[in-house]
Amino acid sequence: MRKLFFIPVMAGILALSAAQAFAQSATVVMRNGDRVQAEVLDMGRDYALSVNGQVRRVPLGDVVLIDFTGNGRDVSGEELSRANAANGYVVLRSGETFNASLQDFMGKPLIAVFSNGRKSNIGDIARIYSGSVSNVAGFPNQPNNNNPNPVAPTSGQSSPSHARSVVVPSNVVWTNTGINVSRGQRLRFEPSGEIRLSFGSDDVARAGGSSRHNEKAIIGSIPVGALVGRVGNGAPFVIGDTPNAIEVPDGGRLFLGVNDDHHADNSGNFVVKVWEP
Repeated sequence: MRKLFFIPVMAGILALSAAQAFAQSATVVMRNGDRVQAEVLDMGRDYALSVNGQVRRVPLGDVVLIDFTGNGRDVSGEELSRANAANGYVVLRSGETFNASLQDFMGKPLIAVFSNGRKSNIGDIARIYSGSVSNVAGFPNQPNNNNPNPVAPTSGQSSPSHARSVVVPSNVVWTNTGINVSRGQRLRFEPSGEIRLSFGSDDVARAGGSSRHNEKAIIGSIPVGALVGRVGNGAPFVIGDTPNAIEVPDGGRLFLGVNDDHHADNSGNFVVKVWEP
């Protein structure tokens, strides 16, 4: 019995050691602004990273940038502008760039497979963006002045200093904001971030929602992935990405959520600033 147990355990250790031997060191930037120094081991339904010798699984939607050559901060305004405008952006060490999302890692050493059909050795890649970093801590909200093609911010106006900031996980149906509201009170919501609505790499949404609908979602008439609200156990209402103030329909505790019918396979979160204009 000991031999039978020993063999698969040793096989697992050897497989992990082999993966780590071919891993590539990187700064992994999370959508919440965290930066982690890690060895990139693999990608499946999540990323497999080695952090301080320990394997860590990170949901795909939680990662916004993998920087193989830098600290995940010092990139040009022009590059940020192009990454923010694309649903996936790749920078090679040679200086070549292209728009595509990462689909998989395969082989040893690792080869990155992208949505446009290209494959690149991981050692040839400088940075892989999974989406916009315009609202990720550590990056400027607008590109540097030397950027010839600036991208306008997505939010209608910047929030005031007294705004409350609420993290809304996409895999939770309703998030308690801790904010009590009154019926008829007007509130502004400034959401940021991008979420993934399934294990599909292109099934993503910002606060305005995705390109698809689902009648079984919390509000079936609006896009899946849109930001929605509810007061207490009252009827849900649409928030989305509107820059306009919204009149609260009921009095009580304010909850925020993501418009979907199945939240367990979602990843990533919105960060929503809430204030009374």
